Amino acid sequence: MTYLPLLGILVVVLGFALRLNPLLVVTVAAFVTGLLGGLGLVEVTSAFGRAFNDNRYISVVWIVLPVIGLLERHGLQQRARTLIAKLRGATTGRLLLVYLLFRQATAALGLTSVAGHPQTVRPLVAPMAEAAAEKAH
Repeated sequence: MTYLPLLGILVVVLGFALRLNPLLVVTVAAFVTGLLGGLGLVEVTSAFGRAFNDNRYISVVWIVLPVIGLLERHGLQQRARTLIAKLRGATTGRLLLVYLLFRQATAALGLTSVAGHPQTVRPLVAPMAEAAAEKAH
């Protein structure tokens, strides 16, 4: 038994200690562990592809986050603030109540990942609630 593949743990510890990108650190550590464990580069890459394919729900994150990032870069939060500032009856409480009802309705239908924090709260609900609060006070 060889302990060489455990160097992947060292890569993780060093990467996190140096505050490097966690996704990159874990990916490099996985490659280091696989290569030192006797697998070839193609086999390690195949294992990544197989795991990615078996856990398809993870791929949704990779699709949603760049889209949200692009929308935010092109002014989604500012547009949300402007929309709420124009509505007379919009208060923070009413906005959050509508969001809660929407989340409950989608959860009742089994759509638990719809309108979660990365997709809705950070880019839309939070700026809208802030704009409603600023308008009221």
